[in-house]
Amino acid sequence: MLSAPLEAVLQHIEKQFKDLSAALVSGEPVALESASAAMRQAGIDLSTLIQRLIPAERKNPQLTLRLKALADGLGERRARLLRRTALVERGLNTILPATQDGTYTNSVGVYGSSAKSSGVLKRFSA
Repeated sequence: MLSAPLEAVLQHIEKQFKDLSAALVSGEPVALESASAAMRQAGIDLSTLIQRLIPAERKNPQLTLRLKALADGLGERRARLLRRTALVERGLNTILPATQDGTYTNSVGVYGSSAKSSGVLKRFSA
């Protein structure tokens, strides 16, 4: 059996996890930002609480299973968030194609291009 403060923090982080999942599915940027900030804070709270636990409480199998489920779920949500980021960037590049050009591409004009070589070696030293 888990202690009451630990159980409360785990329930809170699991609720934040569900909120983060819902925000990720909805795609609403404001909801995603607030849910990720709340999830981050819940993770910090959990980390500080776990550091204060005695070793016997840290080895509780129920705690281990719940933390493993959260870690696996966060990995899946992270992958989903990376896919969403790639999709948004692709859409942005479709709408604004100028963002695809590199900073140091060849530009038109004398001052924007590199000097042309004449092909003649002026000096050779070894």
